[in-house]
Amino acid sequence: MEQRDRFFNALLRDDMRKLNSHLPKNRRTLKELLSEPAPRVPAASGDLIKMKTRELEELSHSLPTEAGTRVRLPIVFLRRRDLGPGAFTVMGGRYEEYAMLLLAESFQGSFEQFKEQKPESVVLFKPQISLLMRRFHSLLVLGFGSSDIRG
Repeated sequence: MEQRDRFFNALLRDDMRKLNSHLPKNRRTLKELLSEPAPRVPAASGDLIKMKTRELEELSHSLPTEAGTRVRLPIVFLRRRDLGPGAFTVMGGRYEEYAMLLLAESFQGSFEQFKEQKPESVVLFKPQISLLMRRFHSLLVLGFGSSDIRG
């Protein structure tokens, strides 16, 4: 039975990798992307994820100054069915979580206040994701996660 579980888990991991081949291979800072004439990053599939300069500029103006060197793009939201209907987590660091909550108008305050008040992992829900996608469509990527995938 244990052999079957290992096979099943390996199969699931492979399927998850295929489902998420559109996710970025690496991410770049907001500041780096703003300095590019054609901002983009490679996806795991080899395709390019192109970002709109207008959206990068709007993001830069909507966040604290230090975000330019701390926010890495694109922001990846992982759909997490294990956390409930319409639940997503932010793949990346605490500053990306903070920035997304600020933009979704779900938190007001400094990064230091955020670190003191928020739990280990931030969960956003579909209405918040929809709001963010409308404003920053080219800067955000949706992926599929599970309870054992951490950002």
